[in-house]
Amino acid sequence: MGRHGLACVALWGLGLAGCTPSETKGDEGDAGAVDAAPADLGGVDGGAPADAAPDAGGSACEAGDLAACAYTPTESARLDRRLARPLTYTDVTGAARTINVELRLPAGAPLPAPVVVWSHGGSGGKSDATTVGEEWAQQFVRAGYAVLAIAHAPRARAEYEALCAALDWVDGCAGAACADDAECVFDGTPGTCAQGGCRFWKHLSWDRPHDFAAAVDMLEGEAAPGGAMEGVLDLARLVYAGHSAGGGAAMMVAGATRQFNGVDTLLMDPRPVAFISASPQGPGDDDFTEASFSGAGCEAVAEDPSVCLARPHLFLTGVGDDTDSVAENRRLSFDLAPPGDRHLAWITEEAAVHTSFEYQLDGCERHQAREGGDAARCEDYRAWLRSVALAFLDQHLRASAAAEAYLRSDFPARLSVGAMSWEHR
Repeated sequence: MGRHGLACVALWGLGLAGCTPSETKGDEGDAGAVDAAPADLGGVDGGAPADAAPDAGGSACEAGDLAACAYTPTESARLDRRLARPLTYTDVTGAARTINVELRLPAGAPLPAPVVVWSHGGSGGKSDATTVGEEWAQQFVRAGYAVLAIAHAPRARAEYEALCAALDWVDGCAGAACADDAECVFDGTPGTCAQGGCRFWKHLSWDRPHDFAAAVDMLEGEAAPGGAMEGVLDLARLVYAGHSAGGGAAMMVAGATRQFNGVDTLLMDPRPVAFISASPQGPGDDDFTEASFSGAGCEAVAEDPSVCLARPHLFLTGVGDDTDSVAENRRLSFDLAPPGDRHLAWITEEAAVHTSFEYQLDGCERHQAREGGDAARCEDYRAWLRSVALAFLDQHLRASAAAEAYLRSDFPARLSVGAMSWEHR
């Protein structure tokens, strides 16, 4: 049983035959378990939650107490249930597209819960939603947010070619001839030439925003009066977030255009109130342009140009986010953006590698082992990123004055002792 005393089938209400470990699990994967999140994902330095967030005066932070420079969420919760299922919708080709999603619910926080939808990176796609955004999701759920993780499924070769045809992109998708299929690779399996035109276009750039829209459509239906999620989810308070290419998808939904078949295409969705892009993509990356991030691309095609890139957005990246040139390109998504409630957390140490912004430790720890650095620094990066991300959610999903004051302060930079710049536009 969950916190609300409903069996998981009734709570999810989406035709599941019953509750099995693969469908519903707590932190340990047990059906129906209600477990606290691991203790090492708490407050600053991974210990117990930090003291209350300092007010705008910042006296505690000024006294040199780094823990007082961190932000503590308005709510405290634990993981209640994890509910996984396939979701099928009709895509632009007229065929059924199936993706897997997992909903992670908080217990002990006020309901209905605000919602964070998370998209993963990578061009190969994923089929298992239970592994998507796992580390960030634990932080969001502990702060009282429901999290929907989307596994953006790869397309088989025939599905890929059908998408190319639907977008009238046959020439760009044809690819070069190969001697045989053994020389061709499509998302890790035989399919189309790795150096052919088709392989150059990453179809998930198109699919991610559409997968997001279908997932939110499904949640809205379930949260409507009479639905299984009525009173559980508040879809009027929704943030779309993602890492790497998933962060690029969040930018598209926010109003960044992308060129498909040489045409600036707008796939904006009005439903999220704010966005988080961790390791964001930059101009020249998979058909993004400078006009994508300045808003000029959107303004040229939108019915109402005033809505282009007008919603709050948090960007998380740094000098170690891939190579120096890639990292500098990533931050252009912030630097080029129109002013107005945009924030950038920019870590200036190379040990904060690409996966650090996915809230993972392994890549950073390998870097530190290779360079003779301190592995404990990797957890510091997570503390800094966690602090600004949770403050951002609390401001825009809970209208927290303390969170707003924190984001307007220099506390994030003080927390990092200057190793992370905190910038605004």
